Amino acid sequence: MTTYKTLFAGLAVICACAAADTISPIACNLKAFQPQERVEWRKRIEQVMGAVTSKRPLPDGYTFQIDTRKASFRDVAEWVELERKCCPFFVFEIGIQGENGTVWLNLRGRDGVKEFIAADFKILFDRLP
Repeated sequence: MTTYKTLFAGLAVICACAAADTISPIACNLKAFQPQERVEWRKRIEQVMGAVTSKRPLPDGYTFQIDTRKASFRDVAEWVELERKCCPFFVFEIGIQGENGTVWLNLRGRDGVKEFIAADFKILFDRLP
């Protein structure tokens, strides 16, 4: 019985270490893209960020209101699909609010992600009220 307890304790430590090693750094990895994906990502990020009309802080990130005349829900989703390749540390949430169809994009994540967003999207933040 003691051998099994030791074995399970050892496995728990190994699993915890393996899980800790799989946490991605809070940094963009643009090398995650194939050349054509990078072109598409650049197009999408400019479109989506250009469509942001307001931002609100969240405890662990920010929420952005999207002008759907400039970027549709689908455009935002396609950007998210690409962005998660280079920034897997983000938690992405896209929502449509009620009858008016307002689209909101939440970017959030673990400790440090909110500060990363503020720095990485500084041009956007400077443009918004």
